[in-house]
Amino acid sequence: MEEVLVDRYVIFEDELAKDLRGKEMEAELQRATKELMRRYREEVELPADEILLQRKASRPSAVKKVAVPLTGNCDDHDADFYSQALDGIEPHLRQVADPPGLNSLVLRVSWPGDSALRRFPTGAFISSADHNLLALYVGPYRPIFAGAGFYLVYDAWANSVAVVPQLPSRSINVFSHCNIGAGVAVLRHNLPSDYILVELLPRQDNRGLISTSATFCMWWSSGPAAGRWIQKEVVLPLPSEPEEDSSQPDYNFCADTIFTAGTNCLCWVDLLQGILICDHVLDHHPEFRFVALPWECSVNIKPDPEGGRGMPDQYRSMRCVRRGDEHIIKFISMHGHGQGADISDVALMIWTLDPCDPMSKWKAGKTSFRISDLWCDPIYKRELPPRTPSCPVVSLVQDDVIYITVEDMLNTEARGPCMLSLDMNKHRVLSAFMPPPRSRVYPLPSIFASTFTTYLNKFS
Repeated sequence: MEEVLVDRYVIFEDELAKDLRGKEMEAELQRATKELMRRYREEVELPADEILLQRKASRPSAVKKVAVPLTGNCDDHDADFYSQALDGIEPHLRQVADPPGLNSLVLRVSWPGDSALRRFPTGAFISSADHNLLALYVGPYRPIFAGAGFYLVYDAWANSVAVVPQLPSRSINVFSHCNIGAGVAVLRHNLPSDYILVELLPRQDNRGLISTSATFCMWWSSGPAAGRWIQKEVVLPLPSEPEEDSSQPDYNFCADTIFTAGTNCLCWVDLLQGILICDHVLDHHPEFRFVALPWECSVNIKPDPEGGRGMPDQYRSMRCVRRGDEHIIKFISMHGHGQGADISDVALMIWTLDPCDPMSKWKAGKTSFRISDLWCDPIYKRELPPRTPSCPVVSLVQDDVIYITVEDMLNTEARGPCMLSLDMNKHRVLSAFMPPPRSRVYPLPSIFASTFTTYLNKFS
């Protein structure tokens, strides 16, 4: 099975904007009074809408649209809103890069000009992946924080897309819960394409801070529970530090990433502290356990008043990989980064953990890769000057292989950051590659490794 790198930031292509191009839309809107805006709607947007409808009628969607049955009032939007969202959205890969090249998902939207879907900023973000499934946020919506948008699930196997409504704001909002970070998780629970979406949202304590009580929200794609968000109350074994002047502990957990570990396990990872593991997500009463990071990687968890907790995903990452019938969590860190060490002395190191064994302890890898050795590699020296690498990514299919990003800001001809694949065991660069043409290069890609392209159009 081959893997590719995927940028979490999704590119938008607006079909309606193509038909409005050349009509000086912005200039007309700026000059318009209410009457002129009415005329603009009649003379410009409506004809463009008609062109768009004719094009859609003559060019059937290349992606299967899976209508989600709504069995209750999930949020403030009605079923027509989500039906229109589904009808006017189509995901595709800009180009399927040869492994392990960088791939970007594109959402082509064709919503009418007067649609409520056009009243929020365009944007989408891949929150999680499992096998052939990708789970996205579309629009500025995130749980807790009010915002327009919805969830989107893309199935590479069936070449299908489904729109899932927001969580109900009447029971989950900024006054009742805290955002744990990371985002929505997708877990494939039945071959080939049945899935659940999961949001984990800690409740606020009497001070408005994160507590160990949380709401576990699940959306089933099929079965008797499909079509609505199901909420369960759970307890989280969060790490804490008691305040000097208070007997009430402060909990400080922020998930930087989330991933599956097998068929029934989800992991929320704070790259400064450790992992919240739910071994049996599908149980009626899900339970959690906490596994701290290796002691060598301990970091002061008190946030910097000015810089917050920083960006640990710039120098650490974690994923679960499958080797035969076993699953192994791999944690990679640029050891010494941010701890006063000279960058040339910083070393890439890997630790492993068995997620299926509650008694498992972290095991350090046998080798490390110093940045100074990286700079001396022939391939590196040919492609790049000495720069600080960032964003290490664990390979899902190759043992001892990781990917890193190096940004050469002095090279004005570069299409974006250079990505390297490294063999940790042999201490050498395997390959160097750039983002494909027309890729988004700013902000820097938020990259994860995935095998989902191997499932493309396998459904028959």
